[in-house]
Amino acid sequence: MIVTGKGGVGKTTVAAAVAQAAVAARRRVLLVEVATPGPLASVLDVPPLAGEPRHVREGLSAVALEESSALEDLVHQMMPLRLLSRRLLSSDTFRIIAAAVPGIIETALLARVIGWLEERDRRGRPLWDLVVLDSPASGHSVPLLATPRTLSGLATVGPLGAIVRKTSCWLSDPARTRALVVAIPEDWAIAEAVELRESLRDGLALPVARPVLNAVFPKRFSRTDETLLEEAEASGSIDPQLLEAGRYFIRRRAVAMEHGRTLRAATRERPLELPFVFSGSMTWEDLAPLAEALDPLLETA
Repeated sequence: MIVTGKGGVGKTTVAAAVAQAAVAARRRVLLVEVATPGPLASVLDVPPLAGEPRHVREGLSAVALEESSALEDLVHQMMPLRLLSRRLLSSDTFRIIAAAVPGIIETALLARVIGWLEERDRRGRPLWDLVVLDSPASGHSVPLLATPRTLSGLATVGPLGAIVRKTSCWLSDPARTRALVVAIPEDWAIAEAVELRESLRDGLALPVARPVLNAVFPKRFSRTDETLLEEAEASGSIDPQLLEAGRYFIRRRAVAMEHGRTLRAATRERPLELPFVFSGSMTWEDLAPLAEALDPLLETA
């Protein structure tokens, strides 16, 4: 599950909520963050994540995707003879060239994720039932996910070609991969989400899930309540601060509904609405209402 969206839409929060929903469904989950150090550790209430999966709680492990270790893994896959691969990796010139070649680092990162997906336990079963990738913001996630297509014309044979083909197969298979685009009820976020879904689905041929509309204000007032609020305002029988609070909730709810309709019209799919979480700091316990709202997504995955 590749969770992506424009910066500021709560992408990391949604990725963690997807993991929580999957853990509640008794799935073994690996939660992966790309940005290091990222905000995921604070949500999980653990020390900063490292380059190897760490057990966080029952059913859940987390890891940080590091460029250096991913590149080392890629070189070892291409050059099984460790003496040669170690000598190559010890060369500063090689690392400079590798960083300069378009797509090499991205290929290494994606290959690292595929490697975790293919890990097996002692009984030969997949070590993880679900890997949730908290990918970079949309401006960086599209180039990352486009790497297999970018390199497919250049690396057609040899170990690198095999790795690129395997990665491409994983990303394009709807039975194994799904991209989840997150937005919030703001004009800029809705426009970016629509464009991003089109890029992933039509441009890169990635399977995409229903869009997610995050931070939707709850419906606190019925139409009768709104009428009573107006009458109380007219008669002056309500505290002005309470009146403004009520108006604020009504406005935020109306705006969210309008943006939800816009997103649905543009994508032709009803977005999954996640409630606004009224909390000073996001913790694992705060994710419960979001995880519950994401259950339909996991049922179809």
